[in-house]
Amino acid sequence: MPPRRLSIRRGEPGRRVGITLLAITIVLTLFAGRLVQIQGMEAAYWRNAAVKEKLTPITLPALRGTIYGANGQILAMTIETYTITADPPMIPAADKPMVAQQLAGPLAMPAAQVLYRLEHPSSPEYVVLAYNVSATNDVTIEANKFFNAGISDNADKPSYTMAYPDGDATANVVGFTSTDASGAITGEAGLEAEYNKELTGTAGSEQVEMGADNQPIPLAGSQDTPARNGESIKLTIIPSLQFQAEQACQQEMKKSLAKQCTVVIIQPKTGDILAMAQWPTYNQGSFGSVADTADLDVQSEFTPGSTAKVVTAAAALERGGQTPMSSYYIPYVIYRGGQSIHDAEWSPNEHYTIAGIIANSSNVGMSQVVAHVSPQIQYDYLKAFGLDQPTGLNLPGETQGQLPVPSKWAADERYTLSYGQGIAVNAVQMASVYATIANGGVRVAPRLIAGTYNSEGRYTPAPPSKSTRVIKTKTAKELISILQQVPGVDEEANQPWGIIPGYAVASKTGTANEPGPSCPPATDPLCVYGASYIGMAPGNGPQVVVSVNVQDPDKSHQSYFGDMVAGPVFYSVMENAIATLQIQPQPGLVPPYVRLNAR
Repeated sequence: MPPRRLSIRRGEPGRRVGITLLAITIVLTLFAGRLVQIQGMEAAYWRNAAVKEKLTPITLPALRGTIYGANGQILAMTIETYTITADPPMIPAADKPMVAQQLAGPLAMPAAQVLYRLEHPSSPEYVVLAYNVSATNDVTIEANKFFNAGISDNADKPSYTMAYPDGDATANVVGFTSTDASGAITGEAGLEAEYNKELTGTAGSEQVEMGADNQPIPLAGSQDTPARNGESIKLTIIPSLQFQAEQACQQEMKKSLAKQCTVVIIQPKTGDILAMAQWPTYNQGSFGSVADTADLDVQSEFTPGSTAKVVTAAAALERGGQTPMSSYYIPYVIYRGGQSIHDAEWSPNEHYTIAGIIANSSNVGMSQVVAHVSPQIQYDYLKAFGLDQPTGLNLPGETQGQLPVPSKWAADERYTLSYGQGIAVNAVQMASVYATIANGGVRVAPRLIAGTYNSEGRYTPAPPSKSTRVIKTKTAKELISILQQVPGVDEEANQPWGIIPGYAVASKTGTANEPGPSCPPATDPLCVYGASYIGMAPGNGPQVVVSVNVQDPDKSHQSYFGDMVAGPVFYSVMENAIATLQIQPQPGLVPPYVRLNAR
């Protein structure tokens, strides 16, 4: 019996067609739904995505604010700079020495260094010759026949850096900046650091389409964010006064072989600092280390010596029942707190009034005057005059000085403090002490900022500095009268540095012993000298105060006293300040008579 054949039952053709059409319908429906979703519901999203696909955002740099002097002179400004590169293979070997010679000047590099980079590039076809080349020098380089044929710049995308047209005269005040890899400029010292946030602008952005040559094509109607430049600052500093004071310091240091010199010029009524000079100073573009950039006027401490006697006198006049005519016997030596106290000069059987004690700078006398007030009162007056207190300038690295509280004083400390030993101050603090006296006993906090300009250039004056009464008007006038006798006393000793014809100058000298790095602790723990000269003019209505301090002058010729070392600087600076500020002379004016000797 033959085998039975199996039969395969085939589906009906109509059924297969139906299933196929159903599948196609479902797929088409999905496509249609997605199309509706994309073109209808998500059209804006995909349109924006498509636009973004072909657009490139670029950053619009913001310029850092400018720093101006009181007269509008630019002290710090943002400048456009360029990176100069070379493609060494494009320059014939025989021409490279000539190219190096031509580029050396505008690149501010030795020709040998330029040649070395051309002959030893960082890669076969590329080497950076210099960064931060100024626009002026870039123009000079562009005149080179090899420009665009071996030498090129980044003219399409310049960088920015800070320039300081005033040179090193205001470097200690203005400070300096650094630039990171992204081109961001940051203040590192001085006002550049203190006001970094205000000076730094806000970068903007722009959407462009890149052309065939890879050059950006700005698009009309795109949502761009403009850059906002930083604020600019106007200082109270008068650059010409600053420069002249710096030069006076430099000359005296050369003569006295001193370690450093500072000068502060301040207006008593406003607290405006007109100059805050020093020597040595530094160049913002070529200093050796950060240690070289110190602002000595606020960062360096020194012992004020006899210039601080006015504070002791003020306390005794107001709280100790004394008057300028109170009399004291001045022996050769007195013992206070277990220590002997001498004067630099002494005459037998001398009797001084308080005025005479200050004018003749008697430590023996002042040690007796301070006994009329308690240690706490003495301390309170030192603090009230701004010592051991922040100056208010808030400059980076500022010291507020050193003054221990009375509970930690040694047995002799109240006496040494009475004539300015045992306390550390900075130059601005001591200028402020005398500005307080010059302003009738009202301390006006020192300031450096006269006002600011916003990014649109609108100027806003700074608010007036805080004023605090420290001593009575009567006390201030008495102290000014006493201080007007000092130039005459110094002139008798052949040190006429407070004698300016036509003006009554009220001043005080100071010579202090200080510890130094090489002082033998056992034999001479105070082997360094500090010389000071502080004064105001005109004496009957002071408009300006000049404070000078010279540290560690040469001791070999005994020329380390305040009148000898700091006096010449004071005279030069005060005479120039009077002329610059156009302070009118007072013909026939003579200092008021104050009796210095009690016998």
